[in-house]
Amino acid sequence: MQTAVTIPDAVGAFVSNVRREHGITLDQIAHAGRSYGASWSASSVSNIERGQASLTLPSLVLLALALGDLLGRPLALSSLLGEASVIELATGAQRPLNRSWIDAVLAGAPVTLSPARADEDAEVDEELEEEVLNRMREARGREMTDAEKNDQVAQLLDQSQTPPERRSGSPARAGAGTLAEERAAKKLGVTLARLQRLSKEAWGRSLEDESLRRAGRDSSPQARGRVTRVLVEELRESMKEWR
Repeated sequence: MQTAVTIPDAVGAFVSNVRREHGITLDQIAHAGRSYGASWSASSVSNIERGQASLTLPSLVLLALALGDLLGRPLALSSLLGEASVIELATGAQRPLNRSWIDAVLAGAPVTLSPARADEDAEVDEELEEEVLNRMREARGREMTDAEKNDQVAQLLDQSQTPPERRSGSPARAGAGTLAEERAAKKLGVTLARLQRLSKEAWGRSLEDESLRRAGRDSSPQARGRVTRVLVEELRESMKEWR
């Protein structure tokens, strides 16, 4: 079970990781933010990294703009949450929220929390975790370490975004879909062919390509998986409108 983190903590970890990976200084982020009207200093950015800043919607938008300029590519608001998979809106909140719900809301979904949707997201995570456990038991005959489990989860998520033909090395056949597309079609109760048509009508591209476009080419498999769940909900809403 993933540990729940608050939004300030998730954003702080993301900013800290990005800054160190790209050699960006606190002053550079502060300066980039001030160019959009923020009143930031290096210490202000440091407070954000430590999860001690009060993050309003305007401050998140300013942060996305500033980091986007420094990275040379635009950022989605959901990108600021980094790799956090379970979010709590307040410290000690009784009901942490699945990341996919947060991503859907940031993408424009109505802000409503149904028990059915929460249970559905939990089932997806539990299925993936159980598959990892089974693989490790069969391969090693013992319980896995946290590092091994994380590696297995990453591999499974990566495979879910890759067409079966590409994984096997055999020639691609027309109409073949990724595991993510096959699961999306099953979740929506449609054929793979219809899912592919719906994706073309909605975004002008496949579900996989739209997921990569929104998450970014350098995004992690976990991030692409979260974006894919948001896209499935968009298709579900589109299907309701076309009935």
